[in-house]
This record gives sequence, structure tokens and C-alpha cells, in this order.
Amino acid sequence: MAVNFQELLQKAKQKDKIKVAVVNPIDEVSFLGALEAYENKLITPFLFGKEEEIKNIAIKYKKNIDTLQIINCQSIQETIDTAILFCKNNTCQALMKGKVHTDELMAAVVNKETGLRTTTRISHVFVLSLPNYPKLFGITDSAINIAPDLTTKEHIIKNSVSLFNKLISTKPNIAIISATETPNPKMQSSLDAVTLANSEVLKSISNIEGPFAIDNILSKESAEIKNIKSNLIENTDIFIMPNIESGNILTKSLVYLAHAEVAGLVMGATVPIILTSRADTASSRLLSCVLASLYINK
Repeated sequence: MAVNFQELLQKAKQKDKIKVAVVNPIDEVSFLGALEAYENKLITPFLFGKEEEIKNIAIKYKKNIDTLQIINCQSIQETIDTAILFCKNNTCQALMKGKVHTDELMAAVVNKETGLRTTTRISHVFVLSLPNYPKLFGITDSAINIAPDLTTKEHIIKNSVSLFNKLISTKPNIAIISATETPNPKMQSSLDAVTLANSEVLKSISNIEGPFAIDNILSKESAEIKNIKSNLIENTDIFIMPNIESGNILTKSLVYLAHAEVAGLVMGATVPIILTSRADTASSRLLSCVLASLYINK
């Protein structure tokens, strides 16, 4: 696995540019994130929204978009629906959220008739880089599934593996996180972890173990004190969180307190979705485009 995002960026630059449907890129972060990915030769952005507003933000930030295709739409719903149609008919290979509400975008994505659904449950994967962790690693699900049941967790794991298969050359090491390293009948996440860790299907695609408390999977010292032995300690590729609260809190704590670099994708739809929040940086959107590029390109 690459140690940092710069290694992934250089790898992605050697791949073919991917066509990305950018939904309403009329704020600073979404517009500049898409343009930075374009300037780094990662993507060819298709800009969906009101043409005048898109041209105005290009003027504001002194960016030349004359060679880019603007798909003029008169409402947010038309913008979302048209962008999804471009992905559905294979004109675009990925979808990027701009200045739209996440629930509006995702409602259109999961629409049974017109959306981008598959038989797989949709989930989100964050990829992070920390100075004191030996490699890039994933946290899932921190953004889509609020309280995933056992079946949903299986889909979450398979989605994360499908992404990491494009990032690393070996089966990913997966740690299933709970608040305890031993099964507790009063803690459903610990029981789910045992079932998932014993799944022959999941073991065939990953090195999966659990449950782990977060301290004993991150710290050899903590693991030794509790007499826990595992090759995943300080060597995990993907952390499977018990619910959206724990995943969201862990991810944002690492970003804001430990200054982690972060990128993310929604997986499980017919195309990867770059679903960043309004508080994310343009750099985060660029790095998410790196993930999308490596996922789509062979």
C-alpha cells in the first residue's frame, strides 16, 4: 500500500483521465476541486448546472473552462437527474457532488427506475493518511449507513475491498471494531464481528479479524497488555466501524486533531461517487478523484 497520497496521485496521473459528472459546481470547494483534478490530468469534468452561474464562478477564480462541456440545467433536480443520466448511459464514469444537499443527490442515486442502484448496498469508504501510521488506511462506513445490520456490514466490507483491491497488491487486512475485543451478548457489534470474521466468503477476499477495541488494534503495547495476538495490529488496511456515529467521530477526529489527509468514495452504485461535505477542502476532492481514477482504471 502506498504510504501517502502523493504516491497515489503520481500513480493516477499515469492512468487514463476519467469522465466525471460534477453536480452544480458553483461554490469554491466543489469548483476548484474539480478544476484541480482536471489540471492534474486526472479527470475530464462535465459541469452540470446553470451555465451562467458556472461561468461566473470560473471568472471569479480566473479559470479557463472554454474547453469543458457545460450541461445547462434550470433547477437542482434537473441538474441531479441529468448528471445521473450521463452516468447511467456511460457518458460519465463517476459522479461528483457539488453544491447540492447530500440527501437530494443520494435519493436520486438510489431511485429504482432512474438511479444508479445495483444489487449491492451503497456505502462510503474514507481513505486516510497519517504521519504516524505506516500506510494509507480506510474507515467505513462513516457517511451513509446509520446502524448497519449484519447483512449491510457484509456489503460494506465487500465495497471497501473492491476499492482497496485497486490500491494494494495483496488481500486487505480488515479489523472489525467494537468497544471490546471479546464477544459481549449486550453489545451487538461484538457479536456481529465474530460472525463476519468467521465468514468463509469474507475470508476468501480479505484477512479479516474481530472484534477489536480501537486501542488494541492500533497499539502493540495495548495489545500485549491484554494478551492479544494478531498480524493486523498496527497493520490494518480497513477499519470496519460498528455504526455511523463511531465512524464519523473517528474520521473527523483524525482530520481535525491529528491533521490526517482524507479522501472518500461512495461505493456500490454503478459508478463511484465523490461525496464530500461542504467543510472538506478542494484538496480532499482532488484526492477523492485520485481514488476514483485508480478504481476505474485497470
